[in-house]
Amino acid sequence: MPFGTLRIAKPLAATVRQTKQQMSYSKIEILGLRGFSDKQTLNFGQPNGNLGSGLTVIVGPNNSGKSTIYEAFRAISQNSPPSFTEGRRNKIAGDKIEITISKKDNTSLTLKTETSGGSETKFEQNGLKENEVKFFTLPSRRTFAPFFGKSIWNREQYISNSPLPAVRGTQLDNFSYRLFTIQQNQAEFNTVLSKVLGQIPNWYIEQADNGQYYLKFNYNGSFHNSDGSGEGLLSVFTIVDTLYDSKPGDLIFIDEPELSLHPSLQKKLNNLLVEYAADRQIIISTHSPYFISWQSLQNGGRISRTVKEINGAKIYELGEQTAKQILTLIHNLNNPHIFGLDAREIFFLDDNIILVEGQEDVVFTDRILTIKNRKLNGTFYGWGVGGASNTDKVAQMLTDLGFKKVAIILDNNMAHLKQGLESQFKGYKIFCIPTDDIREKKATPAKNTVIGLIDVSGKVINEEYQADIDKLIDNINDYMN
Repeated sequence: MPFGTLRIAKPLAATVRQTKQQMSYSKIEILGLRGFSDKQTLNFGQPNGNLGSGLTVIVGPNNSGKSTIYEAFRAISQNSPPSFTEGRRNKIAGDKIEITISKKDNTSLTLKTETSGGSETKFEQNGLKENEVKFFTLPSRRTFAPFFGKSIWNREQYISNSPLPAVRGTQLDNFSYRLFTIQQNQAEFNTVLSKVLGQIPNWYIEQADNGQYYLKFNYNGSFHNSDGSGEGLLSVFTIVDTLYDSKPGDLIFIDEPELSLHPSLQKKLNNLLVEYAADRQIIISTHSPYFISWQSLQNGGRISRTVKEINGAKIYELGEQTAKQILTLIHNLNNPHIFGLDAREIFFLDDNIILVEGQEDVVFTDRILTIKNRKLNGTFYGWGVGGASNTDKVAQMLTDLGFKKVAIILDNNMAHLKQGLESQFKGYKIFCIPTDDIREKKATPAKNTVIGLIDVSGKVINEEYQADIDKLIDNINDYMN
């Protein structure tokens, strides 16, 4: 370096953040496990200190592969290579399984079926050792034996002694060993628990006269044991256990965190996960729109969708560029419903989505269908896309996430967008109504009368367009079928 030249150092925080990201996990690849007949990749959110940045949300219909992804995480974080029963191995994939977990620094660990085939597996290291891969995974079935013996396991012991169960839905029989550790750290645990439950009951471990132990809850003098407590409370207990003694850089997988939880608790739990995902990697699979976090997406979190197709389970991911586009809609103050709760429900549908321009189109299309005693074989996206100019952004989101059947309905004065949309989204169908609005609008000093398919009251269909409406319904249903 020439004398007098100044070296500009990166800010310490940025350097530390970059180092942590290099240490974090980048993706998992799955081949041959259950429905995954060809290799599928799930990329993870990267924690960068911002809320939700390390959160990865997996959505999709039932029986589409979400719980299989959970099993892959649990299998590859075992102390010794697990056995895979014949029913877990995909025949189309050659009756063999291969699961690879990779880090940002390109090191990886692979769990694969032995060359000879059969149920037995082995680890192959590529700079990453099996004893370094320790994920806290929590299944969707989170019940545990209400009465138990005494044993105390720390976090590492619990992870190491939680093998992949032979049968899905097995009780968390080892969780009771965590309870004694939790009780020793009750103040720390309760601090996190209160963020979900608000006011928490006084709880402790009690011993029955027969020598067995159980959880005891005191609700203002009303006592319940772990057998009489609701599944929701016990579920929150197990979820908080994955978080409260975790460390920055940890990876945690929670399968269906919403089970047995009231929507208000789901919202609080989502906020907790977003908080922890600032410096940890948290992956959840869910059927609940309350766990779709736009704040997480804004800060680098990810959304993926599993789909069961003819040739096996597929993983689709929301692209980074698409995420940037839809974030502009999230901050649309005039149309906050574009990505409201109703819109978020779209992630959990199988397919057959109908995009319309605005909320009136949803309301009065339904009114027209009722009057004509007809049905559309599809589901409206929320309360519309907030204007025809937003259609491409929402359609791109659906494309990224693997939706195959999407019908787009434009007003006649937006028909000029049809050609561009057809070119961009070749598998989708774009339809135009013959009027400039779905409902008639009376003239005002600023605007002329607008002809609609239905009158101002929303009760009488314009007779002139009866045949056009029937044709539109038939065409959409033919496409959807």
